[in-house]
This record gives sequence, C-alpha cells and structure tokens, in this order.
Amino acid sequence: MKKIITLVLWTLCLLAFTVTAFANPYGGVPRSLTFPPDMTPVETLQYFHHKITDRDLGMAYDILTEDYKNFFKGYGAFEKGYATTFTSRPENIRVLEQTENFARLAYTLKAQDFGDEAQIIEQEFECGMALIKVHGSWMLDGGTGKLLRRTVLPGMHASAEAVLKGYHECITHKEMRAAWNLLGDAYKKSFGDFPQFCEGFKTTVSSTVSEVTPVADGPFATALEYKLTAKDVTPEANVVQVFKGMAEIEFIPGNGFAIKSASNKLIDRYFPPKW
Repeated sequence: MKKIITLVLWTLCLLAFTVTAFANPYGGVPRSLTFPPDMTPVETLQYFHHKITDRDLGMAYDILTEDYKNFFKGYGAFEKGYATTFTSRPENIRVLEQTENFARLAYTLKAQDFGDEAQIIEQEFECGMALIKVHGSWMLDGGTGKLLRRTVLPGMHASAEAVLKGYHECITHKEMRAAWNLLGDAYKKSFGDFPQFCEGFKTTVSSTVSEVTPVADGPFATALEYKLTAKDVTPEANVVQVFKGMAEIEFIPGNGFAIKSASNKLIDRYFPPKW
C-alpha cells in the first residue's frame, strides 16, 4: 500500500511539472505546438515577423528565449510595443554565422504603423538577430536595429492610398490575417468569414494596385479609383487579370483606416506561359 501511495505521489508531481513546463498562457496550447518544428534560423525569423503582421503576438512572443523576453520586461510591454504595427516584413536576410546551436542574421526590416492624426508611418531598419537552439528548435535571443528611413504619410489621400496598397501587398505576401484586419466590418461580412476570405485568394501569387486616383472626399472617408493586376496559378494554367477598381476607405477614430467597400470590373485577361 505504501508503494502504491508513493507511486501516485510521483505521478502527480510529474503531471504538475509537465503542465508547468509546457503550458502556454498566450496560445493556450503546449509551447512545442505553437510554431512549426524543424525551421531554419531564416525561417524562424520570417515566422516571427509574419506573426507580428498577423497580430498573433502571443505566438511571436513564444519564439523568444527567456533572456530576450526579459529584455522586453514581459508580454504586456512586448504587446504594447507592437500595438500600432500592421505590417512587419524582413527582406534581404543574410546568414552571417551559423553553428549547430547558434546563428547570427542580418536583414532589412520594413514596418508600417498607424500614427496620430490619420497618418501612416513607414520605417526601414537595418537589423541584426542572434538565434540559439533550445530543445532542438531555433529561438530569437536578441536583436539590434538602426533606423535607415522614416516616412510619414500625412492627410487622408496619402494614407488611404497606403492602406489600399498595403492590403494588396498583404495578399501578395500571404499575410491573410493582416489583410483581413484592414477591412471594415461590413466588408468582412461580404466575404462570409475569415476561412472563406482566405479560400478566395488560394491561387493568387500577386495582387498589385497602380494608377490610384482620389475621386471623392469627406472628413472620415475617401473614394479611390485604381488599376488592379492579379496573377493566379492553377493546375491548369497561369492567368493574369486586370481590373478597374473603386474602393471607399474610411478612418475610424481610435482604430485607424479600413476598406469600407471595393468593387472590381474586369477589363483584360490573358494566359501567359508558366513563370
């Protein structure tokens, strides 16, 4: 009987340790399941910034080492630091050093934030990032950043155009949650729900807006005409479609810009060879 009680106590201790070690207060699932296994250092960095853009800040926080989390002074401060960010894209990633358990990367970061007074702030940084392997997975251990360029897009027209272009850039980069977050509530309902929205762009490889022209203005909304070029790849063929579009962009105080509505009229379609 004494052996049975001892075994039960050991089992309870083991379960308590397991819950403590693997519980994730942000994602609600075991830490080992919050990001894909077997990612390279470059993929880990890309994953982190993709989660920032998708507003999955808990997932992004989970891929930091404990030392790096301490640098941010906890999740609350980390979340606050990205409160206004709606895109965070690493480009030109270079591996400067890599061993079995350590890697050092350099890259250019392009970020967009909502500013005050209906502004959008675009910033470009030259960054460095150290990663270490923890329990077989790469994690971010510390970063640096030097501001290279800062552009403020003032006024309704410039900011509305930036949001429209930013939405289609998110579609191109497969940052679907970020694209979804740039839509107004009524426009979201026209797609059904988020999975249906994603399904509609399943074959899209690029979605580019050009020739943007303001055609109507108001204190909290503006209408834009534009040309949209969309490229899709299907098992049967490649297709390029060109549309004449009209979008209404609204500014919601406290929330920033959103696409209130958009309509696209097909004006050309052609089928190029495989690219």
